[in-house]
Amino acid sequence: MARTVDDAAHARRRQSFLEAAGRVIERKGYEQMTVQDVLDDVGQSKGAFYHYFDSKQALVKGLVGRLSEAIFTHLEQRVSAPDLSALDKLTCLFRESSQLKLERKGLWSALLPMWLSAGNAAVRERASSQVRERMTPVLGQIIAQGVTEGVFTTQYPHQVARMIFVIREDFGHVVMDLLTTPAPGHPDHAQVEQAVAAYNETLERVLGAPTGSLHPLDAADLMAWLDRSDTGAAAPAAHAETATVSGLAAQVRRTRGRDDQ
Repeated sequence: MARTVDDAAHARRRQSFLEAAGRVIERKGYEQMTVQDVLDDVGQSKGAFYHYFDSKQALVKGLVGRLSEAIFTHLEQRVSAPDLSALDKLTCLFRESSQLKLERKGLWSALLPMWLSAGNAAVRERASSQVRERMTPVLGQIIAQGVTEGVFTTQYPHQVARMIFVIREDFGHVVMDLLTTPAPGHPDHAQVEQAVAAYNETLERVLGAPTGSLHPLDAADLMAWLDRSDTGAAAPAAHAETATVSGLAAQVRRTRGRDDQ
């Protein structure tokens, strides 16, 4: 019993550091945050901090992992509902993922400079791989249900699911382009609508779904993400880092162009 209590206390203390890190990052941004800022927020000693995390980077990795796990768990529960059609589940899987992140837009926006940095390329690839491995079986089940319901046409649900996540990752590069043109922080609405329409149409064709039947992405949601003028409590930090984010996004785009040659 004592061990159970210790484990619970350990988890609560670790959680308190993660929550404090989230608050500080929203206020100051990732680059400006220090370990001491977190200690001041949570009211703990440096020794206590290093019992759970060996660096600021490890703390942020734990924070992102916690946020991502909460999203994964929510989505898995939502799409397991037996009364939802395959079309509804597919829309839920992608739309709610974006909407859940929008609820913490200030935090995710403040983390962008760290996420896009050149030294973080391996971490980005590992995170993308983890998303694919975690969510491909879920999407594969949705596609198989859609085949049974007669709304999708494919003999290979699992393989198509993997392809869809590859397409989604490439769409992320499109979003990076929108972050840097025509004006950082103020994307062109027509370009956003065209990008979303092209993405949705691509998924329909990959799945053999009727034209206009899929709406996994919404232009309004994407505009809300790209508009960095409204980041809640993190507005000062977000505005200060807009140029940094745009520059990093452009750097990622140039690197991607070299890799494609």
